[in-house]
Amino acid sequence: MPFGLVSAPFTFSKFMAELLKGCEDFCVPYLDDVAIFSNSLDEHVKHLDVILRKIGNAKLKIKPSKCSLGRKTVKYLGHVVGNGIRSPVEAKIQAIVNFPAPKTRTEIRRLIGMIGYYSRYIKDYAKIVEPLTNALRGKNKREQITWTPECQKAFDTIKGKLVERPVLHAPDYSKPFIIQVDSSNTGTGVVLCQRDEKGEEHPILYLSRKFIKAELNYCTT
Repeated sequence: MPFGLVSAPFTFSKFMAELLKGCEDFCVPYLDDVAIFSNSLDEHVKHLDVILRKIGNAKLKIKPSKCSLGRKTVKYLGHVVGNGIRSPVEAKIQAIVNFPAPKTRTEIRRLIGMIGYYSRYIKDYAKIVEPLTNALRGKNKREQITWTPECQKAFDTIKGKLVERPVLHAPDYSKPFIIQVDSSNTGTGVVLCQRDEKGEEHPILYLSRKFIKAELNYCTT
């Protein structure tokens, strides 16, 4: 499929989803990136055989230098995934850490996009990042923004949490889930957890958001 066509990503994504239909339990396609996961090496070989046959029958080609087979962990879509856990890729964290203090709306939107991609790793993300999103408010259409001490503090907090290499665990659907909810006057946050064999809780994901103007009138409890 040629590059540059407006509908190319959608068309190819739909094609791959149809091609790998029935393999959802051990395969996740994203455009031309395909992740195959298994519980054992023998099972992995069987899964690889199924996927490679489907790809071969569709007359698609695979570039060996772009493939990574039989790994305990693999980098996929900005995450290091494997052994039942996932964490942000180190290079992506460093890009955020080294990002200079934004001076324009374009730069702050880019920053929010970069850190927002990893929001599920950060507890109370919406509350922490609020000064950054507030910097985009108002009717002032000028590109320049005012980078306040509150903005810098929020940025430093986010960087600190990502540098700690946060880890999220894969859900085990044979075990009960734990949902923890906490709200303030300006927003709400949720943590989805599960306990391991030792009884220790491990986060599966964090979700949070600010309240809209109408919701600010509601009682928190």
